[in-house]
Amino acid sequence: MKKLFIASAIAMMCLSANAFAEDDGYGNEIPAARSEGTVDDGYGNKLPSNEPEYKSFDEARSSARNGQRPKLQLGIHLGVGYGGIYDYPTDQDFLEDFEENEWGGLSWDIGLVLKYRLNPLISFVPEVNLGVYYLSEEVKGSEAYDTYWKWYKVNDTRTLVNLNVPLALRLTVPYVYLEAGARLNFNFVTSHDYEYTDENGNALEYYDREEDEYKKVTRKADDEWKVKTFIPSLMAGLGTTFLVNGHECDLGVRVFWDLIGIEDKDKLLYEVDDTRYLKVVEDTSKLFSVQFVFNYFF
Repeated sequence: MKKLFIASAIAMMCLSANAFAEDDGYGNEIPAARSEGTVDDGYGNKLPSNEPEYKSFDEARSSARNGQRPKLQLGIHLGVGYGGIYDYPTDQDFLEDFEENEWGGLSWDIGLVLKYRLNPLISFVPEVNLGVYYLSEEVKGSEAYDTYWKWYKVNDTRTLVNLNVPLALRLTVPYVYLEAGARLNFNFVTSHDYEYTDENGNALEYYDREEDEYKKVTRKADDEWKVKTFIPSLMAGLGTTFLVNGHECDLGVRVFWDLIGIEDKDKLLYEVDDTRYLKVVEDTSKLFSVQFVFNYFF
């Protein structure tokens, strides 16, 4: 009877140890599963089989995650997409002078990006970029005939160069990330030209004998377009993160929209019915852009 009691006690101890053995959340005991390479960190990443044992699965998952995803990363940023104008005035006197809003063109940014992980889900992602807007629209009624140029058109083109600083908070969930924040725009270079094209949209050119080269037919009008130096914007985006040769990369899409008007001279005066009274028309034109984004982290 004594031997039977001792054997029963030993069996109960073994069963008790197995009952409290820790598993990976899928019914696999961590030590055995680790040697088989079947334990993951909850994100689909297999835990290394040669790491030391942990007191809990959360500690094992945290260690594996921290080893694979650095807390601070520096990279290069590239954004390319479409830019345009919204919140354009609708006053008829204004439209007679500046025509309907048909502005559109290219928007791109290039610079540096920093990713700082606040926790496994949320990161702070600031950037410093050189940004360019190139916008144009066809001047209505500009189609004409010239004995030298034949049929031609005129395009109103505007270029803006700025230093912009996006400041985003990013939420990373399985397969995708969502981000939102603000962008600070410091505008420092603008140009305003009227470009002449043929009826098919090809740029007209002339031969400059002094410089011995062909040049596009343009007319400078820089004094007609002045912009505010500082413009704040809102931003939102989504994307995905993947690895290329062991380096983390982001691929996504973003939307930016300015919070205040771009025009420096944003109040225009017009006569009311040929009287001595004047009305004020506020030019609230704001820039927006939709960009495809690529980040490469070192």
